[in-house]
Amino acid sequence: MSTYCYKNEKTNKIYDSYYPMGKAPKFIEVEGVKCDRCFEAEIASQHSASPSVYPMISRALAVHKTQRKQYSEFAKENGVPTHFDEKGHPVFKSKGHRKAYAELVGATDFDGGYGDPRCD
Repeated sequence: MSTYCYKNEKTNKIYDSYYPMGKAPKFIEVEGVKCDRCFEAEIASQHSASPSVYPMISRALAVHKTQRKQYSEFAKENGVPTHFDEKGHPVFKSKGHRKAYAELVGATDFDGGYGDPRCD
């Protein structure tokens, strides 16, 4: 089964629906409202870390809030300047920034795709 996306034009809410490949209808009805197929949402859902998700705040690579300055200086000294918010979450500007920082601290994204931080 493939995932198809449908958009409610009144609320702009996107709904996912599952149909066999090539058997998706042009519209569906959700709670009495006609929702048209949304190709843009289908395309966007195929890309895990598109440019639209940056800047990205990472909870997985967070540090304790008292360590923000220490890790920020460490990252800068190693050529990966990284800002940490008040809770200790690093803020990444791009996919490349996220990858460089994760590799610097030895982190791996086991759910990632091509170009994501990995172990060697």
